Amino acid sequence: MKKFVRCVDCPAPLCYLHVFDHAPAFCPSLRYEKEIEEAGRRVAKGELAEVARVSSVVEGVNYCRKTRVEEIIDFAGRLGLKRLGIAFCIGLRREAGVLADVLEARGFEVVAVCCKLGGISKEHFGVRDEEKINPGTYEGACNPAAQALVLESEGSQLNILLGLCVGHDSIFIATTRVLTTVLATKDRVTGHCPLQPLYLADSYYGKIKAAAD
Repeated sequence: MKKFVRCVDCPAPLCYLHVFDHAPAFCPSLRYEKEIEEAGRRVAKGELAEVARVSSVVEGVNYCRKTRVEEIIDFAGRLGLKRLGIAFCIGLRREAGVLADVLEARGFEVVAVCCKLGGISKEHFGVRDEEKINPGTYEGACNPAAQALVLESEGSQLNILLGLCVGHDSIFIATTRVLTTVLATKDRVTGHCPLQPLYLADSYYGKIKAAAD
């Protein structure tokens, strides 16, 4: 049986070193060699060529020196972008406000749209009352496709996702036509530090590997 591509099982970062003599059979660099080369050519010759170049420059000059907020500022600046859009969770509106202030202080125009825009009920998307956070009450639904639409209509040149829920971020990414990056993801349990359970998966948070309840 052909094994799925699983770079997590590679014994060493062979592709980073461009050494494939001892690469495992599931290595995508070998299995999809021609397709990978073609994908790289399309980016290098297409409209994302400068984005690819600047992304690597930002990584190199800021490595272990600047925070992600600073890297986003540097990235947008090097691309010559002027108007940035923030798609944020309403529960992180304070953080979104601070981010907007920071970006404006650095000379950018900022458009910011919260997840509950439009005030659409969860029932609109087929959610049953017992599936709500607080059954028996009105609960507004997140509307990430509308967030993407508004930011595009307002002329955002780079969208920044801040705390959108699992799935809602997927819808945003699937529907936006604007260059998008992620500042932070939603994880209410860990204070929005979603890697914590992985760091503790073999100790205090071992339950994450257990079968679902």
